[in-house]
Amino acid sequence: MRKRFSRMSLAVAAAMLMAATTVTGAAAAPAAPAAPAGQEAAARGAGPAGALADARYGKGTRICRNQALTSGNGRAVLRVQEDGNFVLYKDGRAAWQAPGAWPKGHCAVFQQDGNFVLYDSGSKALWASNTWNRGHVLAVQDDGNVVVYDGSNRPLWATNTGD
Repeated sequence: MRKRFSRMSLAVAAAMLMAATTVTGAAAAPAAPAAPAGQEAAARGAGPAGALADARYGKGTRICRNQALTSGNGRAVLRVQEDGNFVLYKDGRAAWQAPGAWPKGHCAVFQQDGNFVLYDSGSKALWASNTWNRGHVLAVQDDGNVVVYDGSNRPLWATNTGD
């Protein structure tokens, strides 16, 4: 009975670890994140030389502490950290952080009104892209930039961290 329990525990632990890696987009070798609520079909088809396309997220996309949005090639990871900071990692290094986020950041939401907002645990806005009534899609790009685009695919806000 003990061996059976140990094997079962290991299988459950491995499954949980794999699920956590997929949701958070681990930095070492990030897998594609699980589709957050409202995510548009992310362009993840293989392109030239097997390259992946930018990850595009629709209105309603939400990430909370210990979750992230990852670019198609895994190079850029936008994460709400456990410590409340909201950080974009590019090639494994911090490239941008939301002013005023740490230590209170709780959830980042690409809202139905097109604004990308970071909230604390009491639903108070800490930071915003100021793209309300114009933002259409949130892109975590393979070049390391995060951009909110309008309906005509014109950039409205960006981290300005792309190559």
